[in-house]
Amino acid sequence: MRKSNIFIVALIFAIWSVVLFYGKQIGLSMILFIAPLSYYLVHLLEKNNKIKNQRAKILLIPIILLASTYLIYNNQFFNNLNLIIIPFLIIVMLVSMFTKKFNTEIWIEKAVGMLLDPIAYCSETLKKVKMAFLRKFKIRSNEKNGSNTKKVFKGILITIPIALIIIGMLASADTEFSNALSSIVTVCAKALGNIKFIEIIARVGITVIVFIYLASFFDNLVSKFKIEEEENESKTLKDNTTIKILITTLNIIYLIFAIIQIKAIMVKDININYANYARQGFFQLMIISVINLIMILIAKRKDYKDNNYTNKMCLFMIFFTFILIITSAIRMYFYEQAYGYTFLRLAVYIALFTEVILLIPTILYVLNKKKHLIKTYFSIIVTIYVIINLVNIDNIIVSRNVTRYLETGKIDMAYIENSTGTDAVKQIIRILESDKDENGTKQIASIYLVNTYEDLKNENTDFRDFNISKAIAKYLIEEIK
Repeated sequence: MRKSNIFIVALIFAIWSVVLFYGKQIGLSMILFIAPLSYYLVHLLEKNNKIKNQRAKILLIPIILLASTYLIYNNQFFNNLNLIIIPFLIIVMLVSMFTKKFNTEIWIEKAVGMLLDPIAYCSETLKKVKMAFLRKFKIRSNEKNGSNTKKVFKGILITIPIALIIIGMLASADTEFSNALSSIVTVCAKALGNIKFIEIIARVGITVIVFIYLASFFDNLVSKFKIEEEENESKTLKDNTTIKILITTLNIIYLIFAIIQIKAIMVKDININYANYARQGFFQLMIISVINLIMILIAKRKDYKDNNYTNKMCLFMIFFTFILIITSAIRMYFYEQAYGYTFLRLAVYIALFTEVILLIPTILYVLNKKKHLIKTYFSIIVTIYVIINLVNIDNIIVSRNVTRYLETGKIDMAYIENSTGTDAVKQIIRILESDKDENGTKQIASIYLVNTYEDLKNENTDFRDFNISKAIAKYLIEEIK
């Protein structure tokens, strides 16, 4: 593919990004930008025969699905987080396409390089852009052209003052010409007065910056970026006495910890502070899980001697992790029963569920070390994350809180107002439709819906920031007004 074509596409994407995002909220615009960009990146690598791993294209599915959530839902947490996750997945996809083998250290190095190298190559890219466009439009960059350019500028500098003098003399000689000239000047002045020069400068500046980065990124992708396939080297098997002692000791600690936790749950000590009990237990579990994962990866390294004892200790470690997950889930259940449902508390359940799923490939990895654990972890985590984005979490949270309110009369309306978006409007309407009204909850819900409707009605939106959740919320509120 010719360099000039790459740079023209980079310019188109730069302009398109400013058209879609500048001064607008993200909605339909995200899918309108990410979908063609992702397709072009894959197309660019295919045209230059750079793809060695076709299976990496499957990451296009979560990338497009996550981009579509900006159109479907209105969850501010995921909207902000996905601004990081989507580019991350694109980089993962591109790096994965260059090699079938996976080495964590090399992969991280190449991923960072893919992001930062275009910045380092900016000046070089600009030179290539200049030469590519000169060739594209068949312009010769030589001394003769330079001389002609100077002559043109000289002619313009001489012509402008002479033309202004002639126009002034004609205006003073003829009233009609003067009036027509005044009208033209007035119209031009009004037109220029309506133009926000700062905004134009900002748009042009952002377009230039995005163009330079994308041009450099595309050029680096097809010209410089590569991953060398390393040959497998024969390694001397090391004795793993140290790791066996470490795993055994940790398992003993986990056994004592698990017994204490199970006892605490079964006794149901009334002096337990639910908030500290749940949160501390969750973070303890996360730290232990990370330690366990690291220990298993170290114990099962290829350069260690494999034996049944190490495998058994790893399996015991997995078992204790599962026990800790169960106890943590039970504590979170007690906590929710006492204080209701929030995004953070639901996120704890999701994290625990994810860990349970991750234990399955971990067991298979212990029994058969040929299984690539990190790739499997990545696939599971991405799949679960995409599902979370698509299930409308705010609606689920508020639905459970409203159901709890209808049963017990308890609800945290301040949390619902401040932490959920238009995805939850349908559930809040249930409060108005119910017969229960504890502590003026109906009035609070009514005021919230009115304020939400006013905000939606006053938004200056077009197709770029169109959002289905906001449109549905506006319609539902109009129906009950």
